[in-house]
Amino acid sequence: MLRKKERTLENYMKIGAEMRLFKALSTRLVVEIDSVLSTKDIDKMLNAFNKIDEVCSKVEDNMFVDFPNLSDEYLDVFYGALNDKPRNDTDKRITEIAKEIAHELFRKGN
Repeated sequence: MLRKKERTLENYMKIGAEMRLFKALSTRLVVEIDSVLSTKDIDKMLNAFNKIDEVCSKVEDNMFVDFPNLSDEYLDVFYGALNDKPRNDTDKRITEIAKEIAHELFRKGN
């Protein structure tokens, strides 16, 4: 774990983009997996996703502690859909970073 003085806004933005990718995929997965899992098992999966949401909220809290002068625009770092029209410049930047990460995942040689 990085010490507070080593954490940068860029770290948080990359993590936010990765969280958004994860949430987009997990939402899609829950819809698709419904046909092959029991309700009990789907509930387990949803509980795991809820835990991840809790972690996401803590990371956001840390970002605002580390960077107390950020505007409300930075509430969009960890939350929002990737396929909607960007709400502001921060939302747009996070979407761009998420696209870069997604493309990076499928590059040959990884």
